[in-house]
Amino acid sequence: MGSNRSVAALAAVRDRVARHISVPVSDAEALKIGFTCAIVESDALLELSHSRIVRAEASTHTQALAVSPDEMDALLRDDGLTNARRFALSNELAGDEADPERKCQLDEIKRALKLTLMEKAQRELWDSSPRVRARVTLAILRKERHVESLKHALGEVLRSDLRLIEDLRCTTEDAGIDIMNVAALVSTVCTQVVS
Repeated sequence: MGSNRSVAALAAVRDRVARHISVPVSDAEALKIGFTCAIVESDALLELSHSRIVRAEASTHTQALAVSPDEMDALLRDDGLTNARRFALSNELAGDEADPERKCQLDEIKRALKLTLMEKAQRELWDSSPRVRARVTLAILRKERHVESLKHALGEVLRSDLRLIEDLRCTTEDAGIDIMNVAALVSTVCTQVVS
């Protein structure tokens, strides 16, 4: 881990998971549970990636287990990761971005953020790293407080894009998320953050 904030965020997630999940889990698994519980269609994601006991207990306590926007920011921001972890995470995510489904998802997000990404600072952040694009993706997939998470990832989000983001979220809700793609993204992020 990097900063004191990221260490505290991981400890908070780990403690919540220990209170609500009766079987011991690793730090990476605790993070996966926390990130998964924060995402739309969390039940389907839990079913894909966790044992029956973990799935049942996490489904019962989804809201309590969900990673908050501040915890997500602390864990994924530049100073939240050591240089080695930042590099490893960026490499893994760059490989994931080669997947056609992931490319399509990123294109949809870019369209929804079209005016925000015309701003120099936000465009530079978006273009700078697959980690930033993963943070934005995870923010948009959140059940709640997605705008707060977006602002953590990109800085300011232009108000005119908020409607497009809501439209994208509604479209995603209607069509459903790509469970395999989102599970892979969560797994990559959580595994690399604590490796």
